[in-house]
Amino acid sequence: MLRLACILVLTFLPWASASGQTARTNYLLNCMGCHLMDGSGTRDKVPSLKGEVARFLHVDGGRAFLIQVPGTSQSRLNDAETADVLNYILRAFDPGHLPDSFIPYTEEEVAQHRGTQLVDAMARRAELAAGFQK
Repeated sequence: MLRLACILVLTFLPWASASGQTARTNYLLNCMGCHLMDGSGTRDKVPSLKGEVARFLHVDGGRAFLIQVPGTSQSRLNDAETADVLNYILRAFDPGHLPDSFIPYTEEEVAQHRGTQLVDAMARRAELAAGFQK
């Protein structure tokens, strides 16, 4: 039993190290608690990312909004890690709405918009979602 535990620790230790964390790992460690493993969210509490999140890239202000939502802007991740997680989320949970001209988020872009706090994130979300094409 001890041998199996040692093998598991040695196998997953690089995965758990700070320098070895990938965008997916950062999603699992920092976002999954609310948005769930598959990005489906929680009905009436946490918006789903699945089939929805990339739609924000099609409306004015939507790209910045994804940085400014509290879960993103107040994350413990640095700006580069946050950009990587946003790019992962868009590609993993809503590739169907990703614009052909999609330019990945950058560390600089996250730094630029992260400091702007939303007064009412849900109201802003609803305002932007009203502009989605059906």
